[in-house]
Amino acid sequence: MISVQQGYDPRHFSLMGFGGAGPLHVNAVARLMSSWPAVSPVSPGVLCALGDATTRMRTETARSFSRLATQTDAAELIAILRDMANQTRAELRADGLPEASIESEFEVDVRYAGQAFEVPLTITAEVLERDGIAGILKRFDEEHLRLFTFNMDTPHEIVNLRAVALGQSLDLPAVELPRGNGDPIEAKMRDHTLWMDGKEQAAVIYDRAKLRQGDIIPGPAIVIEMDSTTLIETGCVAEVDRVGNILINLA
Repeated sequence: MISVQQGYDPRHFSLMGFGGAGPLHVNAVARLMSSWPAVSPVSPGVLCALGDATTRMRTETARSFSRLATQTDAAELIAILRDMANQTRAELRADGLPEASIESEFEVDVRYAGQAFEVPLTITAEVLERDGIAGILKRFDEEHLRLFTFNMDTPHEIVNLRAVALGQSLDLPAVELPRGNGDPIEAKMRDHTLWMDGKEQAAVIYDRAKLRQGDIIPGPAIVIEMDSTTLIETGCVAEVDRVGNILINLA
């Protein structure tokens, strides 16, 4: 799989290849989309399983509301959301989470009356009490302008309400690799010949487990590991970051 991510440079987007085959193709897709760097994360073949094992426990409930904002009272909205929050918090307590570790969030879906889609806004009861319905509508107009570059003069409609209960976040710091000198020679397994750009080319195969922070890998090259294979194309160069991600850019 290949996922579009906010880039290391916030002005750009990068591509992340995960799963067994994603890192094999992410360099080629990045070239097609001009999205750099192409990222091969640590243990890409089990990245989804790792995310599932370390994600925060979460449950939510939703209710249809469907009412014009001018006909909506903030106190009524707060009462409904708090009732929904009690329900979701009880579900996490039933799963064994202590009450003190549970956080609650509220979401309100808003649209301009007659629109076929809505924009979800995350709020708290405190903000709703302080800013009222007008505060929600102001945030909606700002977000609508950011997403679609325009606002409308039509009335606002509150469509759906959601309460979300979240368990405690796990604090799992990434392990830093030992710093290398930029030369990946210690990770070299053997020379290799591969077919790329319509011709045979000399390449090198590397063992990812032996790469070090700061190693520079010129393409064409292949980096292998237990759960995946990363291909670095001709005309590209990869660098290993401090936690072991392989960042591929144009040379």
